[in-house]
Amino acid sequence: MKINEAVQHIIDIANLQSEEDLNIWCGDRGREKLYERVKLLAPEHWEELKKPDCGVRAYYQRKLIGYKHYRNRV
Repeated sequence: MKINEAVQHIIDIANLQSEEDLNIWCGDRGREKLYERVKLLAPEHWEELKKPDCGVRAYYQRKLIGYKHYRNRV
């Protein structure tokens, strides 16, 4: 599984639609909760990248309402 697929899987399973939803889901652990789950789902791809957390961030910011880089899901 690739990082983008893992992030999308988490977004779908947790029914995340916005930045606020992600903040609530992550809780007081911040984005570390998300990064840990993505690393578990896509360990090989995670290890291939120098900064995998940046890839995770770029993807969820395009998919969740409330981020500057949000693109409407069509």
